[in-house]
Amino acid sequence: MICSAVRLEMRSRGGRGLLSSLGCLVLAMSVGGTCVLAEEAAVDSSRTTFHADVVPILKRSCLGCHSGRKPKGKYSMESLEKLLAGSERGRTIVPGKPNESILFRMISGKQKPLMPPRKAEPLSEKDIRMIEAWIKGGARAGTPPTSPEPYSRPLADQVYPRPPVITALLFDSSGENIFIGGYREVLVHSVENILRRGRGKKEPVEIQPLRRFRGEAERVHALALAPGGRLLAVAGGSPARFGEIQIWDVEESRMLRFKRTGGDVFYSVDFSPDGSRLVIAGTDRSLHVLGVEDLELRYSSQLHSDWVLGAVFSSDGKRLFSCGRDRTIRAAAAKDGGFLKTLGTFGQAVTRVVTRPGSSQILVAGEKMEPRIYDAGSLVEGAKLEKQPGLIFAAGYSVDGTKLALAGSAKELRVYDAESGQRIAGLRSEQGWIYALAFNAGGDRLVTAGYEGTLRIWDLELGKGLAEVIPVILERAAK
Repeated sequence: MICSAVRLEMRSRGGRGLLSSLGCLVLAMSVGGTCVLAEEAAVDSSRTTFHADVVPILKRSCLGCHSGRKPKGKYSMESLEKLLAGSERGRTIVPGKPNESILFRMISGKQKPLMPPRKAEPLSEKDIRMIEAWIKGGARAGTPPTSPEPYSRPLADQVYPRPPVITALLFDSSGENIFIGGYREVLVHSVENILRRGRGKKEPVEIQPLRRFRGEAERVHALALAPGGRLLAVAGGSPARFGEIQIWDVEESRMLRFKRTGGDVFYSVDFSPDGSRLVIAGTDRSLHVLGVEDLELRYSSQLHSDWVLGAVFSSDGKRLFSCGRDRTIRAAAAKDGGFLKTLGTFGQAVTRVVTRPGSSQILVAGEKMEPRIYDAGSLVEGAKLEKQPGLIFAAGYSVDGTKLALAGSAKELRVYDAESGQRIAGLRSEQGWIYALAFNAGGDRLVTAGYEGTLRIWDLELGKGLAEVIPVILERAAK
């Protein structure tokens, strides 16, 4: 007879009900007609160490806030030394005494403020018990894991069981080729081949890229081309591991240099107008300005209280503009990152900031807000565009700055006259969410891509899609 009910005690944590036995998980099993209660094996506190058991939890759930130059609560978790140093509240780890350790008391709901905060995903019961056991066992360091130096091993060819989610697109300076963010690589396709292979097809066809710029970083979130078009910057990283910026020689298809920094990915990259500097930004809430020749840090500026989703130079290179999950758009001096002004605070995340070529204007767009234009010199808001049908993930100007395109979660691509703000095209898309778009050199065509992993070329004069392709050859499961 199977036991009809098993009691699991509930722990209330700020309104978030978490299953917990406050000891071991109780399982009900039917054995020979009797109900047997089996306890989950307790964590052995004598074996737990910081590097083997705690670091993976911190990377997954904590470093997004507790890292960088200005960690929340003035408490950094980037190393064991910083973790043990404590926070503005005092000593957070008391080796051997979990119940006297502020960190454990916060993550277990015994002390406020709760960690992680209410709006974030709480730690699992397994993670909480692991940290408790580690502290109880003396908060031992253990042996740091050894790993090969970056790019010290040959890079394997990427295999795609399904079309890749595409979050970055860019035309080269000639307009003949498209750079496409893939998995651990940038795919290079010719426009001519896309049109030749994909035009008139009812379903997207798979095509082989001309070239592949392979790296070790799992995600490619943003691409930027230096003035003159010779250098390509690739921003991304591996989630919960590192952020990475790569510089490629486009003509030679060769990585010139790379830099890893932080514990998570970068979402944005932009060259200064003179091509001497880069600004990158991401989950550590900071803008980092690097020299292009050596990728050495010139300065970092933490302007936001949450992830930075976009950062660009103004057209004259004098100012930086950034936006993020903290629902703000901010301006800083490009010379040293000094804060200038919060241009606006909105109801939801601001996802995109784009510089209009040949103009002092910048565009910002996001969720549940009318896209709007600011003047980079006066820092004053100008015109607003119409409210969009969904969250904006992709925004871009044509090379000459006369057209503007917006797309995102709605199945629609909208194109505007950049001067008047009037809509000049509305294109229906069945691609699903669009994460990236780019104009060709002439401004008469657009390329879009996103969650579905397909690439579509649009003719703006005809008002329709010309071709749709999958930019990789998919691996077929063995039958």
